[in-house]
Amino acid sequence: MDDQRRPTMRSRKLGQRLRAIREERGLTLQKAARLLNRTPSSLSKLETGKRGIRRPALEHMLDRYGVTDTREREYLFELAQNAAERGWWHRYEGDLQPSTLDYIALEAEATMVRSFQLHLVPGLLQTEDYTRAVIRSQISMGESLDIEKLAAIRLRRQRVLAKPRPALLNVVISEAVLRQQVGGVSTMDAQLRRLSDAAQLSNVEIRVLPYSAGAQPGHNGSYHILTTRDLSVVLIENLTTGWYLEEDEDVRRHALAFDHLVTASLSPSDSLDLIERLRSGA
Repeated sequence: MDDQRRPTMRSRKLGQRLRAIREERGLTLQKAARLLNRTPSSLSKLETGKRGIRRPALEHMLDRYGVTDTREREYLFELAQNAAERGWWHRYEGDLQPSTLDYIALEAEATMVRSFQLHLVPGLLQTEDYTRAVIRSQISMGESLDIEKLAAIRLRRQRVLAKPRPALLNVVISEAVLRQQVGGVSTMDAQLRRLSDAAQLSNVEIRVLPYSAGAQPGHNGSYHILTTRDLSVVLIENLTTGWYLEEDEDVRRHALAFDHLVTASLSPSDSLDLIERLRSGA
């Protein structure tokens, strides 16, 4: 039996592809439902990501649609399987926005995370005190937030960098990120030390975009590019929410902009030197 759930990035992606396959065959929702011995309502929920599907049912669907390409089938099977898995973050469904839950789910199995930050240290590299200071700044705007719970979630996410096959983290941060006194002098000193330590990890690359670099492509806002075994997406965040760009062309353009930012930034060794100079008060 298929199960119902909140749509996730993967369930939406799976549904979109299944709808495209159906339409490529010239099938209406009603005709496809009869072909698959399903109700139009259940098929619609599947195509909008609101209902999951198990492998035997998906195999039957692809057989009936005439999908024989092995790579296409395996891609869809993997999407369906990953969409069905529940991770540690699901216990916080009442505390986090759906877009944040999606992000954490993708981050947990990412093979690579590329992050450009104009104002703040990326979450995967924040210290606990720095995280608390960031959350407090949101509370000062009238939001009701549980600082300890949200800080614990942020720190739990950082384990992705220490798992047996850790994600590659490529970070470009504005020089302003290093000079902004988030949480005060002692908090920022500890945060700079954390960045210095992280820069020594084989799977982490930190580059600083110096003030002297001037305007660059993609320099008008922070964003993250997450790559997993089965998809790549862009997350853009603003003051109150975040949204995803899932189209291949959008991902390509942001990846190209990120490459330009990397080129304009200091090398990893020069970036580390700058971090160390700021720690020493230079």
